[in-house]
Amino acid sequence: MSEKEDNTDSVFNRILNSITPEQKAKFDAQFEATEKWHNEHPDHGERYGTDKSYWLETIREKGHNPIGITVMLCEETLIFATEEETDAAAKEFMPEGWWYTLNNWEQSRREYVDKFYDGVEADAPEVFCLDDKYKDIIK
Repeated sequence: MSEKEDNTDSVFNRILNSITPEQKAKFDAQFEATEKWHNEHPDHGERYGTDKSYWLETIREKGHNPIGITVMLCEETLIFATEEETDAAAKEFMPEGWWYTLNNWEQSRREYVDKFYDGVEADAPEVFCLDDKYKDIIK
């Protein structure tokens, strides 16, 4: 075993040894709930970051109305018309997802596509406009 692997094992073991039985039980319960949900929703990956997203359904059920959805850096990414709407939804669902207002969407998307897809929009994840009023901006 290399020195780096030995150090990594040591750090990992210290972390594992510092977890209380209560923390382990909580982690195990969360893991089991997540696994159960994924088993009950086998099409989750196909719907992730689309207008059919399960998370989008939950957000709408809570009274929030995003105007766009996509995936950026492996996270479902939502776009709202106003800063107030963005802040209200983000406050309820953070740390999950990425949150944008209409005002910062175009520039942020352009920078993202330039950085991760060499400026080729067609190579980036599709953006779904959820309100026809914004179809010229959210694309």
